[in-house]
Amino acid sequence: MTARPEQPHLPDDLVRWSAGGAAGPIANVAVTVRSSGERMAAAREEALGSIPDERRARPPGWTPKWREALLDGISRIVAGRQLPGAWVPALSVPRFVHGQSQGICDVFGAKVEAQPDGNYFVHPLPGAAQAVRRIRPQPVEMSRYWGAVQWIRYARTASRGRFPFRNPVMVGPLDMASYLLGATRLMEWIYTEPSATHALLQKTTDVIVGMYVSLKDAAGGVMHAAHFGCLSNAVDLCSECRSLVSADVFEEFDAPCLRRIGEALGPYAIHSCGSWERTIPCSLRDPNLKGMNGQVRENDLRKLCVLADGRVLLSIGPSANLPERFTWSDRESFFRYVLSTAPEHQPIEVSIHESEIEVFTRVYRDTRGRKRTEDDVGTSPGAAKVSSVAGPSGRDG
Repeated sequence: MTARPEQPHLPDDLVRWSAGGAAGPIANVAVTVRSSGERMAAAREEALGSIPDERRARPPGWTPKWREALLDGISRIVAGRQLPGAWVPALSVPRFVHGQSQGICDVFGAKVEAQPDGNYFVHPLPGAAQAVRRIRPQPVEMSRYWGAVQWIRYARTASRGRFPFRNPVMVGPLDMASYLLGATRLMEWIYTEPSATHALLQKTTDVIVGMYVSLKDAAGGVMHAAHFGCLSNAVDLCSECRSLVSADVFEEFDAPCLRRIGEALGPYAIHSCGSWERTIPCSLRDPNLKGMNGQVRENDLRKLCVLADGRVLLSIGPSANLPERFTWSDRESFFRYVLSTAPEHQPIEVSIHESEIEVFTRVYRDTRGRKRTEDDVGTSPGAAKVSSVAGPSGRDG
C-alpha cells in the first residue's frame, strides 16, 4: 500500500458552513485545500475498494470514462479527508456525461454540438419572438443533460451510497436564454421584446427546477454547491449574464426567476465571472441565496463586502486571462489581499493547494492576528479605492 503524505495544519478557527441551517453564515474564513497528485495517487487503492458494485451498477450507455470519473472523484474525497480545512467531501458529476452547461438546451429544440476541446456549442433558435413563444420544452428526461442523473444513480449504486454529490454545472434562467437566443439577440429582446423574453425565462426556470428536482432525488435528496468547496446543503447556478446587464434589468428579468428557483429548491448560491457588485442589493432580498462565487480581479472586494455586509458567503478566487496589471505577482500577494481586505464579520471562502498551507497560514496569522487599520485594507489590483457604495445603475444595458 502506498504511504500517505504527511498531513499539514491550518489555523484552528477555520470553518465550513451549512446552508441548511436557520442561522446566517459564520463570520470567518473557510478554506478548501486541494490535494497534491501524490496524495491522490496514494488514495487510488482505497478508492478501488469503495465501489464493490460497480459492474452491476453500469447503465445502458456506460463507458470506461464513467468508471474513471468515479474513481477520480472517490480518490479526491479520500485524499481530501486527510487534509485540514473546511472542504465538504462530495463527488462531482463529470461534465462529459451531460454536455457541459449547454447540454440541457436540447429540450427547447436547439442543436447542441460537441466541440473538439470538450466544450459544447448551442445553435441559437431561429425565428421571431412569436415563434419562440410557441416552443414547448420536452421533458427533461429527453435531454442530453439527463446523463447527469444517470451518472449520479450509477455512482451512488456502485459505492452503496457512501458519498454525497455536488450538483453538475448548471446555468441560471437568463444565461440559458442567452444560449437559446444568442447573447446579442437576448440583449436586444430585453428592450424590443420584453414580453417574449419574460415568457422564455419562465420556461427556462421551469426546466431548471425540473432537472434539479430529478438530480436531487437521484442523489438521495441532498446536493452541495459545485463552485463552493465549503458550502453544504445548497445547489448553485452559473449566473454570468448578470455581469452584462444593469441592476434594473437584472431585477426585472433574472432576479424573479432565481427567487422562484430558491422557493422551489431551497438554499442556493451563484457563480459569476465578470463584475456583479451592482446585483448584490437585489440579490440579498432573496432569503434562499446563501453564497456568491466569483473572481476579485473583475470586482472590487472591498465594495463587495460593504454590499454583502456579512449576509452571504463570498467565495473568492483569482481570475485568468486578464492583463498583467490585474494580477498578483504570487499567491501570497493574493492571500494577503483577500484576508486584509475582507472585514472579519464577512464570511469568505478561498481555495488553496496543500503546498500553499504554510504560506496561507502565515498570511492568515499576520492579517487576522492583529487589529487592522484603514491603511491595511487593500484594493483590487488595477482598481481605485472605493470610499462609498454607489446606488444601482439605471437601465442602461
